[in-house]
Amino acid sequence: MGTTVQSIFRQSFEDYTKNKKLPLHHYKAANDFIACRTAAMGGHIQACPDGHVEKICYNSCRHRNCPQCNKIQVERWLDSKKHLLIDTAHRHLVFTMPHELNELWLMNTSLMTDLLFKAASETLKELFRDKKYLGADTGFLLNLHTWGRNLSLHPHLHCLITEGGLTDEGEWKQPVKKCFLPYRVIMRVFRGKLCAFLKSQMQTIRRPENMSQTAYNNLMNQLGRKNWHVEIMEPYEHGEGVINYLARYVKGGPINNGQLQEADNKVHLKYQSHQTRQQEVHRYSRAGFIRQLLIHVPDKGKRTLRFYGLYTSGKRRALDQARAAHKQPPVETAPSLFDWQTYLEKKGYGEHIRCSTCQKLLIPKERLFRGRDPTLSWHYILNHLEQLNLAS
Repeated sequence: MGTTVQSIFRQSFEDYTKNKKLPLHHYKAANDFIACRTAAMGGHIQACPDGHVEKICYNSCRHRNCPQCNKIQVERWLDSKKHLLIDTAHRHLVFTMPHELNELWLMNTSLMTDLLFKAASETLKELFRDKKYLGADTGFLLNLHTWGRNLSLHPHLHCLITEGGLTDEGEWKQPVKKCFLPYRVIMRVFRGKLCAFLKSQMQTIRRPENMSQTAYNNLMNQLGRKNWHVEIMEPYEHGEGVINYLARYVKGGPINNGQLQEADNKVHLKYQSHQTRQQEVHRYSRAGFIRQLLIHVPDKGKRTLRFYGLYTSGKRRALDQARAAHKQPPVETAPSLFDWQTYLEKKGYGEHIRCSTCQKLLIPKERLFRGRDPTLSWHYILNHLEQLNLAS
């Protein structure tokens, strides 16, 4: 077995935590990574209806940052969200927080997350209510990524937004200007809102020991004069292009196991550089890798994907009006989630869920509780003895 997040945490997390006090959600994430698809998670025995084959299937941890088990969750998420999209062009925008705020982010992750979402969403709502740009209600979603491709801290929001909106009269309206929204206008409004929100939190936000209130206020003023990174991508014919891109990160976290190798007692992380467009390698110590991965684990219950405007659950009537304008039927109930067997068959792994002798679908035969060794199950032992007698 190659290098994986699970193997690194299993071998090194206990040493990493010595003389450290980590947030509870970091311990929970690490324990999930270590226990994923092992007896610690429990599972069940899958058996051929005619008794030819039995297999032990352990449960996945389903932690949203686990790269080992969330591919099915990505597919389920895509199936459940694609049915909402309006059949019109969508834009992909990126709102990036300045790196000067990274230290404050680490000390106030939950608060900073909410302020970043608030600044970006209010920027878009304010501009699109302006008849100079649109004068209508759009549908959009914001997805938080806190990482760069080499696991550096790089908080930014990906936005998927309809290129047009629904007026108060129930008609679909396209943007007034060809450029959708001017980059400088978005940047300045977003910058102003986030700086204002951070100033309003001056009395309560946790700051580094060497940062006085005056230094904090000066930092906000300096950032208010700096150009921020806001990116406006080319439009997609439909929202599925961006939502497919986002799905890779909504479940499964910032990296996949295929990017990892170990050499010279270092963890080598392969990634495609934004700057050079070439594949590069970042080398981490085991402790450094664990630290960098854990800082991207969101607080428990903190939503990193949020829906706004026409795509919120409270605006289904308006969404149906927008869909009708594009000759789409009303939004139906989200499709039922397919099971893991359907997923494996769909991906071409049918041999894992069917009997190798008669090709019948394996069915659950016995539940395995967390921490229980399945080889100590009476059913498993008796069946194994029976197989040995048949073989002899």
